[in-house]
Amino acid sequence: MSVRPLASSWEQRKLGNCGTTYGGLSGKTKEDFGHGNARFVPYTNVFDNPLTDTKRLETVEIDSSQNKVAYGDTFFTVSSETPDEVGMSSVWLSDQDDVYLNSFCFGYRQDSTFDPHYLAYMLRSSSIRSDLTLLAQGISRFNISKNKVMELSVPVPSAAEQKQIGQYFARLDSLITLHQREPPHTMKEGKNVDQHQ
Repeated sequence: MSVRPLASSWEQRKLGNCGTTYGGLSGKTKEDFGHGNARFVPYTNVFDNPLTDTKRLETVEIDSSQNKVAYGDTFFTVSSETPDEVGMSSVWLSDQDDVYLNSFCFGYRQDSTFDPHYLAYMLRSSSIRSDLTLLAQGISRFNISKNKVMELSVPVPSAAEQKQIGQYFARLDSLITLHQREPPHTMKEGKNVDQHQ
């Protein structure tokens, strides 16, 4: 019988030692949005999803001076009204062309240290979320520094363990989504059950 190592025994590494950051869209006005052949990942998509919804994008003009997102990139929100909502993360798993990131987030391009599914769910874990919340600064609006996020130490299991963990949470996420799509049981069915008891 093999005993799996405890999470506390996993190597800890700083995010900044495993990749680089880039900024979202810059130098844009509201007239630049809502049309064009490029798309961008909106803030709410990052905030809502550990794995970015690759169909939930908005349009913008193609601009070669902007940073394009790439498969496996992680996005972090940098601003929110409460400290527990800053630093929300989402991992991009698509090879679409001409996709940018909104200006209220920053991107993180890791060096293959992490399985993308593992990274997505690990960054949303309660312990990492707690660490990110502590980095929030502000009074009426809270912000987080990408440099501080890059100083964050995170657990780095073996590649095989990362893959297993990532697959487990991806399956769990799919089951939850599938369950949420099921139609609710009707009242009539409930009444029939009561009649036979």
